[in-house]
Amino acid sequence: MSRPIRVLHIIGGGEIGGAEIHILDLARFFSPQEVELHLCCLFPAPLLQRALKQGVQATAVPMRSKADLAGFWKVFRLIRQLQPAIVHTHGVRANLVGRLAAKLAGVRCIVTTVHSVLENDYPDRVARWINYWSEKITAPLTERTIVVADFLKKRLCAQGMAAAKVSVIHNGVDDEKFVNAERNRDVRVEFGIAADAPLIGMVGRFHPVKGHKYLVEAAKEILKINSHIRFLLVGDGFYRNVIETVIREEGLESFFLFTGFREDIADIYRALDVLALPSLSEGLSLTLMEGMLCECPAVVTAVGGNPEIVANEKNGLVIPPGDALALAAALLRLIENREEARRFGEAARKTIEERFTAKRMAEKTQNLYRELVDGPE
Repeated sequence: MSRPIRVLHIIGGGEIGGAEIHILDLARFFSPQEVELHLCCLFPAPLLQRALKQGVQATAVPMRSKADLAGFWKVFRLIRQLQPAIVHTHGVRANLVGRLAAKLAGVRCIVTTVHSVLENDYPDRVARWINYWSEKITAPLTERTIVVADFLKKRLCAQGMAAAKVSVIHNGVDDEKFVNAERNRDVRVEFGIAADAPLIGMVGRFHPVKGHKYLVEAAKEILKINSHIRFLLVGDGFYRNVIETVIREEGLESFFLFTGFREDIADIYRALDVLALPSLSEGLSLTLMEGMLCECPAVVTAVGGNPEIVANEKNGLVIPPGDALALAAALLRLIENREEARRFGEAARKTIEERFTAKRMAEKTQNLYRELVDGPE
């Protein structure tokens, strides 16, 4: 029997987003006979604490910037100490530091997962330019690039990356955590939302690319027709203050509720009548898959991997990005047509169970590791 493959994952870890949850799910579902996973975070919190609580072998090497040479040296020494067969990086900072340190330490196999479109993650033009060239220069050091959606492979190949060096492994969610989760609390009672009040929710980090402002614009139109509807915004991020200010200026404070980051996310989805995902860009949204697994019908924009999950009019509704009126119309449609929303919710759950589980994602990833280390069978 082959020995487990020692893999060091390197990521920023300064927030809990899709990439961070992706790693935690890999750690949960990797076979210990196949993969020995280690984690290096380049920020001291919050991923490190979540990983340690889960039993992951994790450490933090805080870096003040990408050019922090002392931090780079510590990452290099960690790699030399662990002697991993594979270094697996996630995110621009981790890609730069991890690729260079791994190559310098003599690691033969470097893997990178691309979770989203880089250009859309950095609104600032200078930061976008720096990160683009950081990726461009160090990408050749990578033996294999994993992408979480088909559209990302097409994008990378159009930019010149060889198709043979790109593997599609779709994101997946821990179906057991959601399907079998016990109801721990009544979210509506906690936030003073009437049991019969229609509730529309957004779940995710506050960032311009997530499109919160379009939900606020849509809410103005929706409330003209149905003033009983309430909006629940779940998550945190640097852009939260901006959205709070916009809501206050529009006089909508009594209709919007902010929860901050929540661990009881299954209870959140069960409390919602409709999930809104008005993003301007996406990879393959874990938020969307989690909500669908909880039979929460979704309205999503036709960006990134969303159309790979949601088939319009079959298991949800797909609208153009940046169109607040289309968003308002679709959300109202599902609020006012409960039977249709129920059918979409049931179909959504089946879609995730059949195609997008974390267990399937982990199996495909560890099979790829074995192929890279031992060669194809």
